[in-house]
Amino acid sequence: MATLQKIRSKGPLLLIVIGLAMLAFILGDAWKIIRPNQGVQYVGEIDGESISAMDYQAEVENYTEVVKFELGTNDLTEEQNAAIKDEVWSIMVRRKILEKEAGAIGLTVTDAEVRDVIEKGTDPILSNTPFNDANGKFDVDYLKQFIAYYDAIDPSEMSAQEYASIASAYKYWLFIEDNIKSSLLYSKYVSLVTAGIKSNPIASKNAYETRTKRTDVLLASIPYSSIPDSAVKVTSADIKKMYAENKEMLFNYSENRDIVYIDYEILPSEADRAALGVELNELTSQLEEMQDDYDAFLRRAGSNETYSEVARSELFIPEDVFARFDSVNAAGMFGPYYNEDDDTWNAFKLISKEKGYDSIQYCIMQIATGNAAEDARISDSICTAVKKGSDFAEIAAKYSQIGTAQWIGSENYEAASLSGDNAAYLNTLNSMKKGDVTALAVKNGYLVIKLEDFKNQIDKYKAAVVKRSVEFSDETSKEAYDKLSLFVAANPTVKQLRENAENEGFHLLYYPGFESYSYNVGGVAKSHEALRWLFEASEDEVSRIYEAGSNNDHLLVVGLEAIHEQGYRSIKDKNVLSTLTYKAANEKKFETISQTLAKAATMAEAKNIAGVRMDTVKYVNFTNSAYISNSMANENNVGPAVYSLDRDVLSAPIKGDGCVFVAQKIAPDEFPVEFDQEAEDSRVEAVANRQIGNGILQELYFQAGIVDDRYKIF
Repeated sequence: MATLQKIRSKGPLLLIVIGLAMLAFILGDAWKIIRPNQGVQYVGEIDGESISAMDYQAEVENYTEVVKFELGTNDLTEEQNAAIKDEVWSIMVRRKILEKEAGAIGLTVTDAEVRDVIEKGTDPILSNTPFNDANGKFDVDYLKQFIAYYDAIDPSEMSAQEYASIASAYKYWLFIEDNIKSSLLYSKYVSLVTAGIKSNPIASKNAYETRTKRTDVLLASIPYSSIPDSAVKVTSADIKKMYAENKEMLFNYSENRDIVYIDYEILPSEADRAALGVELNELTSQLEEMQDDYDAFLRRAGSNETYSEVARSELFIPEDVFARFDSVNAAGMFGPYYNEDDDTWNAFKLISKEKGYDSIQYCIMQIATGNAAEDARISDSICTAVKKGSDFAEIAAKYSQIGTAQWIGSENYEAASLSGDNAAYLNTLNSMKKGDVTALAVKNGYLVIKLEDFKNQIDKYKAAVVKRSVEFSDETSKEAYDKLSLFVAANPTVKQLRENAENEGFHLLYYPGFESYSYNVGGVAKSHEALRWLFEASEDEVSRIYEAGSNNDHLLVVGLEAIHEQGYRSIKDKNVLSTLTYKAANEKKFETISQTLAKAATMAEAKNIAGVRMDTVKYVNFTNSAYISNSMANENNVGPAVYSLDRDVLSAPIKGDGCVFVAQKIAPDEFPVEFDQEAEDSRVEAVANRQIGNGILQELYFQAGIVDDRYKIF
């Protein structure tokens, strides 16, 4: 990154497109999350401790800056912001649970242990930091240099932009350091708990055989669907039996709700489309008369496309626009025209067609003494020396800069709207020949540039493109709202929504087990108000109409069908009842089908049974599921059923998830990997450690009585 490169070289900061992503991060508006409702103080509880909204919000903002720094962007999507909020909550929960458990037994992580991890530089968390060398390996000396520089700087002696970029890098490192400490504490705790886990010869041999032993299997199967549900009678006793057998699978770890909703998208009308066409006629006339300042014009015109003073390749030009370039000459106009593929009206002026490089290798240094004449003299002197054979990097080192060759691809800058020094810099690079050296005057001095090499000289274009998406008008929006409003007024209960929605042309969607951390309803952006209502409403209640969607282009109505508290789901729950009825019916179907398959003494006889389908499955083993085409499903019971079966012996009928089958091994057992006692012992212990480690956190999480009320605020 440009900022960290500056720290490494201790040279003047080069605020050019080399660091475009970082520059955008620095200059952009700071991201703001929704401020908490002042009437609510807490976002939840962890092990009885209330978590303040202010603390949670502060951590979200800090982590947001970390993510922006990692991605090199200032703009995050709604999905990314939601993911950040969830990750922060998870981090807070894990931290508090783990610190409590570790504190109870006096388990700590020292600063010396953290420093040791950093010095070694092998921890995976260090592999993607900006403190890496040219080979992508973590460079602890580089990190130390950066921290020393940060500690010594005086913010008053540098620009706000420069200091902000350095401070962001420092905050990012503090985040990495904190993660190292948390990871060490977790590893210590799990290691302590699992220290007594040891394998034994029997367990290791069994693990080896169930993992590696394999064979080819011939299957004869009949699906449960071959017997109609109407032919099976399921009693209340059957349901109770299934409930007892499957009760642990019906446990809610947090409250959830069954909901229904109508997501009514507002679409532009033909009248809206025609009105934009009229507007494009006027914009096209204005664009044709313009000779410069295209960027400002496109902003005023509301174009989806930006203008750049640096020519762009085909990749960064809308496909429909590029396809029409051959229809106009240089400085020619085209449009307006409607593009059905993206529902836009368009017009463009092709300003120039020129050659440029796909990728460029170059060396660069900045001369900025504060005296323009001196900058010009030094730059000219350097150019002369390099042209005569002096080493560019050696000269750069005298000015505390690196100056080694680096590559930049057109994909790194063509998407940006470039002007001024940035545009001049890139246009200069694209106009130079291999071996050329030049000095470019910029706002803060001179850039001395040498073009070392390039890849692919390709066609590039400068064009001012007006691309406007067709949007619905206020009249269209009102018409959609009125239509939905009439329907909701006439159907104020969930039962009525279910009965009448489809008949009135509204698609009613069902979402069982909806939980508050979803942040929106049905994936509709900006539907948080509807979500909040859902967790305050009563069963069978229907909400008002909410305007939602990224562009307020969705009308949302939600209904609360059922509330499921934390704990075991009731046998009377309709979804539970449906699941249990299905299982009970399949149990009875299994009895019937197995009696039919049991009549076959050989696979040849089984093959002749009506409704049987034959499958050959290769490399079946104990641990992997097998796909059966008859039920179009992966069956987990095939491997265990044939594991101890002798070759060419027909198995008894086996209960699958989608069918009943009999199986026969048709090949000898294979062991493609030789048994290694020591290696298998290690494998068994590693698997057990991993399972126990994950299970510990899950159990601690449940015991902590987590209350997640973030939906009330964020």
